[in-house]
Amino acid sequence: MEYRKLISFGKSSYVVSLPKNWVNQQNLKKGDLIYIDENEGNLVLQPQPSKIDEKEIFINIDGKSLSHIKRELISAYIKNNRTITFLGNEIKNRAKDLQPIIQSLIALEVMEQDSKKIVAKDFLNFESISTQSLIRKMDILIRSMLTDCENMFTEDTSESINYRDNDVNKLTFLIFRIAKFGLENPAYVGKYFNLKSNSLLSLWALAADMELMADEVKCVAGYMHNIKLNKKKQEEFVVIIKQARENYQKIMKAYYDQKGENVHEAINDKEELINRCVNFYLENREVQWIGFLTNRTKGIIKHIAHIGRTVYQW
Repeated sequence: MEYRKLISFGKSSYVVSLPKNWVNQQNLKKGDLIYIDENEGNLVLQPQPSKIDEKEIFINIDGKSLSHIKRELISAYIKNNRTITFLGNEIKNRAKDLQPIIQSLIALEVMEQDSKKIVAKDFLNFESISTQSLIRKMDILIRSMLTDCENMFTEDTSESINYRDNDVNKLTFLIFRIAKFGLENPAYVGKYFNLKSNSLLSLWALAADMELMADEVKCVAGYMHNIKLNKKKQEEFVVIIKQARENYQKIMKAYYDQKGENVHEAINDKEELINRCVNFYLENREVQWIGFLTNRTKGIIKHIAHIGRTVYQW
């Protein structure tokens, strides 16, 4: 760290000199524009936004499980690698297993394939994306999942819920990617997304809890399909899910309206709803799967409260 003296410049401005090493590293010259981001009293300087770097990564698949490969792929995607090449002697026999995980990521497509490699290209155009639109899409999917979950005792829609959960995952990874890229390139997201660093962290937290909540909804729906409860007990449990859904909708309305103070009533219901889950378990503890069902339901309730906290602190 070094210090620079602030110099008065005219009647309405001040100037400070930039370190020559930093200017050279950024390939800047006289007349170039510098992006300035003000964030809670701090200033972040960065060269004018330019095109996204065409980063490339190679993933060797030999001897790795599919889940291991998938983790590496998702990490490479979030880190904004525009070309992802899978290499290895096992490509020929595992290509059909790799295709679905490549297709599970938005804008990633296979462009080249042979017995030794698969080349996937990313065609995402950041400038055409709205983070608000991505959150809204996730929200619509989750609302429909919750609504279908309420009806699981009378209509099995678990497979459809699973598909929607996969769609939520896709959108989440894309939001993670935007947030990570934005933290590294504040000038770019400031220009194209109108977001600052603190908003990117909130965006990441919001998407993470929405994705985790969707996972819990998927699991609850599966247990509801398999568990044996009488009609009265089914109705009692559905009331809990319905109240959780209504609280979630209140919180998301506060997010869209940018009125974080409106989330408190929904967040305050958390402990009561969890206690109702505990009591429901105690009253039906002899029923197979009841512990799994109530624990996953508590997970939904907790993540809704976490979403509310993020909205309130945004």
